[in-house]
Amino acid sequence: MHVYDYSFLKVSKVDPDIMGRVGNIERIDASMDAPNVLDRTVRDALELRAMIMSVADSNAIEGIYTDEARLAGIISGNTAPKGRNEEEIAGYRDALRLIHQEHESIDVSIDSILDIYSVLMGQNPNAYLGFKTRDNAIVERDSSGRITKVHEVVPASEVEDNLKQLVWAFREARDDSDISNLLLIPCFIDDFLMIHPFADGNGRMSRLLTTLLLYKEGYEVSRYVSMESKINSSKRDYYEALEDSQDGWFDNSNDYMPFISYFLTQLFLCYREMNMAMASEIKVHVKSGGLERFMERTVIPMSKRDLCSLFPMLSESTVERVLAAMVADGRLEKIGGSRSTRYLPVRR
Repeated sequence: MHVYDYSFLKVSKVDPDIMGRVGNIERIDASMDAPNVLDRTVRDALELRAMIMSVADSNAIEGIYTDEARLAGIISGNTAPKGRNEEEIAGYRDALRLIHQEHESIDVSIDSILDIYSVLMGQNPNAYLGFKTRDNAIVERDSSGRITKVHEVVPASEVEDNLKQLVWAFREARDDSDISNLLLIPCFIDDFLMIHPFADGNGRMSRLLTTLLLYKEGYEVSRYVSMESKINSSKRDYYEALEDSQDGWFDNSNDYMPFISYFLTQLFLCYREMNMAMASEIKVHVKSGGLERFMERTVIPMSKRDLCSLFPMLSESTVERVLAAMVADGRLEKIGGSRSTRYLPVRR
């Protein structure tokens, strides 16, 4: 049986490069807490966009699609789902909305996993809402439909015991101040997928649980940028990282680091996209002064070249003038020098 023990994640045992990436994300996330980083207009626009993309892309990873025009209606609740695919999409909408609204009161437990699953599958009248009753596996097929690989997962008779072990090991590590929760979350997801507790929907559940765990630890970037979209756009890397981290899982010789590295990369890209999306929304809603407003809110260091690309209506000399004025009056700090110069707001 696999042993659920996350003590290898203690800071003293983790590669310094990985810890450096964790520290970088923590610093960026802390910047999001500064007053007025996201004003209400921008925040609402980003949140709606992220909800639509998360629902669409998490289902798309599993080959579940519907017409784009109907998708928006289903997500808003103005269009009733028709057929299995749209029932699956509506179920993901409901489960994601539950996590957005109720995450503070949802503890990590077997009951909460079952509750989220019942919402995910709640639009399908034929869905079985409990743990799998038959053994299953993850099957890979080639373009002709031939089976090329079968990945073993935990048998049905051992699911509940393995989930209990997973939950308690997670809680123990979560409360250990020497373990970064940004390293723990991908390990939990990796192990959840190896348990594969349900007959259907395990991949979508893993992405819902990722959002829940990020929320529980105070990382709310996935409210404004879709982590599911990042996974869908890097699907090959996603599956390769999972496979590399799960090799040897049953005899406890697996290495979680490939999936941890993948997770940290995609999470950082979420913060970067949030920054870019924020700039786009500011340009739409602010007729003048958009560059200054953006630079007061950016959570990613920006170069002059980045800003010229984001604000093509402004000349290079205008961008330079705005940056120089903001540095001079103490609103921006310069990082680096020459072509590597970046700018960040001074948080007070």
